[in-house]
Amino acid sequence: MHHGSAVPRRARLRRGAAALTFVALTAGTALTGAPAATAAGSAALAGTACTPTEGFSGCRLFDPKTGTQEFTVPSGVTGLDVRAWGQGGGGNSMASGGAGGFVAGTLKVTPGEALSIAVAGLNAGDALGGKGGSNFADRGGNSSAIRTSGGSALVVAGGGGGGGGDMAHGQAGAAGGESGQDASEKDRGGKGATGAKGGAGTGNGAAGADQAKGGAGGAGGVGRYGGGGGGAGYAGGGGGTGAETGSSTGNDPTTGSGGGGSSYAEPARVDDARLVVGSGNKAPEKNDPFWAPSGDPVNSGVAEGGANAPGGPGRIVLQWRGLPVDRLAQVTGTDVTTQPGTDVKPLAVLAQGKDGKPVADASVTYTIEDPDGLKPFFYLTGGPDDDQTVVATDAQGRAQSPWIGLGSRKEGSFTVRAKTLGASTAFTVRVKESPYTVSASDGDKQKAEQGQDFADALVARVVKSGKTAPAGTEVEFRVEDTAEDAPRFEGEDRVVRVKTDDSGKATAPALTAGEGTGTYTVAASVGDAMTQFAVEVVEGDGSEEPGPGDGSGSPSPSPTADPSPSAEPSPSASGTSGTTGGDGTSTTGGTSTNLDGGSLASTGAGGIGLLLAAAAGLAAVGFAAFRFAPRLKLRSRDDV
Repeated sequence: MHHGSAVPRRARLRRGAAALTFVALTAGTALTGAPAATAAGSAALAGTACTPTEGFSGCRLFDPKTGTQEFTVPSGVTGLDVRAWGQGGGGNSMASGGAGGFVAGTLKVTPGEALSIAVAGLNAGDALGGKGGSNFADRGGNSSAIRTSGGSALVVAGGGGGGGGDMAHGQAGAAGGESGQDASEKDRGGKGATGAKGGAGTGNGAAGADQAKGGAGGAGGVGRYGGGGGGAGYAGGGGGTGAETGSSTGNDPTTGSGGGGSSYAEPARVDDARLVVGSGNKAPEKNDPFWAPSGDPVNSGVAEGGANAPGGPGRIVLQWRGLPVDRLAQVTGTDVTTQPGTDVKPLAVLAQGKDGKPVADASVTYTIEDPDGLKPFFYLTGGPDDDQTVVATDAQGRAQSPWIGLGSRKEGSFTVRAKTLGASTAFTVRVKESPYTVSASDGDKQKAEQGQDFADALVARVVKSGKTAPAGTEVEFRVEDTAEDAPRFEGEDRVVRVKTDDSGKATAPALTAGEGTGTYTVAASVGDAMTQFAVEVVEGDGSEEPGPGDGSGSPSPSPTADPSPSAEPSPSASGTSGTTGGDGTSTTGGTSTNLDGGSLASTGAGGIGLLLAAAAGLAAVGFAAFRFAPRLKLRSRDDV
């Protein structure tokens, strides 16, 4: 697992260059303690979504990143469960680095408050560990911290000391606790920081910086073998002494390792604080579900001191109790059928509370269950593909999975389960051979106000055995919602059947929004082949312009290859209306349509002045491009 997941899981490397083009941009790793798909949420929260521990609904995990990250406390949240590790110090074959510190507790916060997050890692962190005094010596670990927007420390997890360069065995000091540990080399090793006071250096090693001066670790003494650097923290550890040129080693050791930095929790803001010290180079709280080992045998796990290796990175995790989720409604991807070897578009759920309103910032865990051995997997950004991922709900309460690939060409079915605190739902994906391929040609991802027609007709394109389907092929369009307030064709029909024209396209009658609001799925199917359209109904207060809209706020993949058979492009033409059906049940499924990819349909017959005014108003938030041209389209997997 990439990013060092807490529990080993089945993972797969990407399958060739073509697979890289299908990577979902909102994906991540999958387990408790593992980063995931997106930082979407009501306040565009920083960090990556993670599976919260029991009793929490939201979770963000922060790994090292150059510079600071800003986290905005979600609405209604007054307390954050905090877990923070500092970086372990580097070590060599003779002197191991000290472990980073660990701080946990409940941070009292105000909804909307901005917090500054700095996570320790290579060239990253709140304060920097001291440099080693030579190429043989190692640097101290950097500190991780949570601070107010004004810079006041709330939580600081110190870094461990770096190993000295001598040929004699030694151990750098681990980070605090309220005080960092001293290095093991008596009279030669740097001293650990004590509270806000930096640790003393030994010999020509530098003292660590006090809290008032930034908390950096002291540099190791310069010399032939060099002393180890002190770890950073609330205050920094001192550097060890270095051996002068010509000094002997072995039985007459002359260098020392660095001392550990101190950790801190602001008493007025952190309840039930725990400041835990590691043991030597062993990281503290390795049994915590968010601690992660290294993904390779060379590097160190989170906060581990280096044993002939760099020290392990820091990590910060924030959890909170938000509005409870009472129901996860499937909004895209219901009853999907796809061909063997063909990727499945993202699935999506809507998290709702008991009052039916959307719940933002909740962590949704998607898990694939594969009884038929089809080897499905999520395409994950930045690491191996896997069968589990975590996605946060956005401001509209939606959480969308990554694209799903298939590792075999067998027929069968698999389940994708979406789960959050308080609710779960399961999607069934069937994999079955079919001579037909159905794709959404026009009308996908539109918005309409309650009671109004959607501006553009839904148009499905049908390919049979790699060629344009014969004219007269019947296509069934079905609104996948039985509620009376859901959209209906021409205001009354849930199911309609129309026939394709000479270009293989079938055009559904006008779709009219009902009184219900939210995203609805419309399936278009021929035999065992199917695609889905996502349409959104917004409140009829005049604040939303009918027409295309993405509804999810996240970008879609931009593939360079289409996994489905395709025919040559042909001119658009209207389909021929066929029979309509009442509330019949669809007998097919197919590749689902995601909420944020695909074509942007025509904006309809609106005044150009109104169009440009809407564009100007949306430019400030980055959506102006959706309105600049009435026929703007984006390539997707359904475009052939």
